[in-house]
Amino acid sequence: MMKFRCILLIIFYLALKVNGQIKEPLQDPTSADSLNKPSLKVKGTFGIFYENYNLAPRPTSSSFYSQRKPWNLLRVSFQPTFTYGKFKMPVNIGFSPMRTNYGSAPFGFGTIAGFPKQSYKQWLANPANVFSANPSYKWTELMLGTQYIRLSELSTGDMGIFGYGISLKPGNIRFKFFDGQSQQAFEPFSGFPAGSIFPTFQGIYSRRIIMTQIGLEKEGLYFAGFNIVKGKDKPASILGSTSINPHENLIVSFNAKIQNARGWYGQTEIATSFYTNNLKIGFANPDLDYKPFLKANLSTFRDHAFQASFGRKYKNFDLGAGVKWFGPGFSTMGYNFLQNDRLDYYFNSRFNLFKRKTNVMANIGQRHASWSSSSLRTKQLLVNLNTFTQFNDNWSLNASYNNFGFQTTAIVGIKNIGSDLGINPAYVWANSKMSNLLSISYNWSKYQEIIPSIASFNNNTHTGLILYAPSFYQKPDFSPDFSLMYFKNKTNPNSMSLLSVGSGLGLKKPKNKLSLKGQFLYNYTRIASFTNSNSVTATLSGDYKFSKKLIWNLAMTGNFNKYGATFIFPSTNSRFTESMLRTSFNYKFGK
Repeated sequence: MMKFRCILLIIFYLALKVNGQIKEPLQDPTSADSLNKPSLKVKGTFGIFYENYNLAPRPTSSSFYSQRKPWNLLRVSFQPTFTYGKFKMPVNIGFSPMRTNYGSAPFGFGTIAGFPKQSYKQWLANPANVFSANPSYKWTELMLGTQYIRLSELSTGDMGIFGYGISLKPGNIRFKFFDGQSQQAFEPFSGFPAGSIFPTFQGIYSRRIIMTQIGLEKEGLYFAGFNIVKGKDKPASILGSTSINPHENLIVSFNAKIQNARGWYGQTEIATSFYTNNLKIGFANPDLDYKPFLKANLSTFRDHAFQASFGRKYKNFDLGAGVKWFGPGFSTMGYNFLQNDRLDYYFNSRFNLFKRKTNVMANIGQRHASWSSSSLRTKQLLVNLNTFTQFNDNWSLNASYNNFGFQTTAIVGIKNIGSDLGINPAYVWANSKMSNLLSISYNWSKYQEIIPSIASFNNNTHTGLILYAPSFYQKPDFSPDFSLMYFKNKTNPNSMSLLSVGSGLGLKKPKNKLSLKGQFLYNYTRIASFTNSNSVTATLSGDYKFSKKLIWNLAMTGNFNKYGATFIFPSTNSRFTESMLRTSFNYKFGK
């Protein structure tokens, strides 16, 4: 790692040297520009956020409802930007001083007595906390701390990495380098008693990622570049016994994008991954040799992926097409649940009709899952349709339909398909005193999961919502709304229905610098033939402006839920009371 740091420092020094050699136009020493010497400017935001959570279940000995949040959570946000002439450094600091594992691996158990807490190093590098700085001078930028770097879709995706790097943009040349940690190490843990609701934690290896990109780019016209990304787990980072395998992956890709003033656009990427499933295997793979980039063993395999799209944008319509192919052994560092071994091709369009009163967005395509096996290969229609029509000043209609699915590449070949249909008409009318909005929406969702030759599961959902929101001309700061929702979910062999009635009220007092908003919601729930459940949720929030730069926010939420005689609870009197208090101060500084 030391040699990479030395290389990075040398590159940064040479970049500053070259930047300093760029000659500026000669100026008259008496001109106004020469008299305006650069000065240090600082602007940004600062915020303190606090949350308090309470839960009171009855009976107290039961575990039918678990804690959803930490009991207390304090977060600090500090985002200044320092500017001095052509030097600029944005800083992003967002953290909680509490060293718990809540919200990160191992999955929120850090508040439980006896469970291992984060070390200070883990706390600093935790993606839930952000410590970053990006100092730049002309076309040279350093990337320090937590960064979200997306080189391309098939190489890195978009994930948080804690480390250091550099970005250079001299002319049309583009160069990026980053070295950091994307995954922290956590020891295995099995200290809970048998039968506990908390599972045994298998542990997580520390993962280091090194990425490099070099290419050519002209803003708004084209980009072409090569990406090299290597991620490797450290087997020695955890000492306990675990069944989790440490992985390694090397990805090499070429991606290009192009567009022009006439509306034509296109992009493509070709990638190869060299994936090792278990670094602990000591036997080398004689058929694969990728030294010095990686040492292949018997669990290493290579595969490829390809994607491309092109089209043209017009004033009233767009047309495009695309294709994606992922080999059965292809793996990325940014999308852990990528469905490989598939071929997708699709067409997309957007167009306006009836003098631009109707806007339509439509995508249609087909997916071939388990592409490498002719006997297991499946077909699925991919559809996405959304239309919006403004008939006149009063009536409008929005409708959408989506069809999407997933299939594993295992021998069993689990397949799921989801379909969703939504219709939303809205009517607006007014008189001399007020205007009114009435919105009605209906949504139907169908989900099907199939395990060939074993089982099939279906889940159908119907949702209807009516919303009414009046606006009073003489009281523009007074904004009430009323809603009624019916929800029906049917699975094999159970069904659930829910009726929800709600009302909200917003109130602004500009002279008093105060804004208030409240909401009340009542839910009636029934599961199959069991007695009903009831819940009430109330929320009250407010903002107070001490000045144009300082705002105080306070929000309180209470939730009371009483269950009926359902088979999953121990008593007909099972209930819980849940409350949340949030408060924050936000200050904006600088000009």
